[in-house]
Amino acid sequence: MSARPGIRATVRREYRRMAAEPIYALLLVILPLVAFGVLWAIFWQGVPRELPVAVLDRDHTALSRQLVRMIDASPTMLVAFTVADETEGERLIREGRAYALVTIPVDFERTIRRGEAVPVICHHNAQLLLPASLIRRDLRGVVGTLSAGAELKRLQGGGTPRGVALARVEPIRMERHTLFNPQLSYLSYLLAALLPTMLQVFILVAAVQALGSELKDGTAADWLATAGGRTWKAVTGKLLLTTVHFSLMGLAMVAVLFRELGLPLAGSFGAIIGATLLFVLAVEAVGIALVAWLANLRFATSAAAFLSGPAFAFSGITFPVAAMPLAAQTWSALIPLTHYLRVMVDQAMRGAPLAVSSLPLAALAAFVLLLPVASLGRLRRVATDERFWGRL
Repeated sequence: MSARPGIRATVRREYRRMAAEPIYALLLVILPLVAFGVLWAIFWQGVPRELPVAVLDRDHTALSRQLVRMIDASPTMLVAFTVADETEGERLIREGRAYALVTIPVDFERTIRRGEAVPVICHHNAQLLLPASLIRRDLRGVVGTLSAGAELKRLQGGGTPRGVALARVEPIRMERHTLFNPQLSYLSYLLAALLPTMLQVFILVAAVQALGSELKDGTAADWLATAGGRTWKAVTGKLLLTTVHFSLMGLAMVAVLFRELGLPLAGSFGAIIGATLLFVLAVEAVGIALVAWLANLRFATSAAAFLSGPAFAFSGITFPVAAMPLAAQTWSALIPLTHYLRVMVDQAMRGAPLAVSSLPLAALAAFVLLLPVASLGRLRRVATDERFWGRL
């Protein structure tokens, strides 16, 4: 006895299709786990450590050797090479074996003893923004510490009391308080953003594959018939299994980030859970729209890659959305990932009031509600028109 047409029958039909096609095992299980594992392996330390640098010491004095030891003792830098000239140091940077060349000039110690300023020169590759910024920051701290110590010693040697000498060395001092991510951890900063970025890729491609394959295989009429001719039931039954799967995967991702990896959670965990579920549905809604309006699996898959590939760059995590051109800001607002990561940052890192996250949550809900409403009629037309069947 055949199952009564409707959502349940469509779910059973979709289960059989998924079990028969290996691509679903890749999109739903294998590739997401591999991607998450690779990202965790990259960022598990939180902060890059022991970045190799080269040192050119042209002074060879006790103070210059002390500076080299301080550079090597910093958590970010490792003095991996001692070079004889700048040419050798620049070659190491060009070959990617060193991230920077630190040059200590001739008469370094003698000039400092005379109370005169002397530069410590750093050549670095600014194309690699992360290591370049870390090396600049820590080298500035090392040189500043050595400079203050040398000046303090010189003043005290001249009879200046220690308290007065300290005030002269640093008459104006900045007191800095880091409000969010005080550890400067890239685990909190990047991993928490890159995991949802990868998740949206698999959600979107899986939705496009599930819907678009009905057109490519010429089975769209049978699909609609299984749902009793109701398009919303056909789409619901088609995507229900993947929706549950990716929702559970998204919730597991959140649990691992905050429970296992210890990311800070300063705000509402419930808001993050709700945003995660809305995020899955919103990305699937984009997939519905792509298949409905492009009516071609190949074109829809290409569009999915076009949307999801650069989505992270427009999310505002690495470059502020407010500083983008208006066109880029508009594009950013049309990507569900932007709104989801805003909720993550506001609630996890900043501990913002729930009202602050109401706008991105509403934006995610708008994707879920408006895109299917605007696309189901078109999807029904292409699913019942044989001209759209069998296209690659």
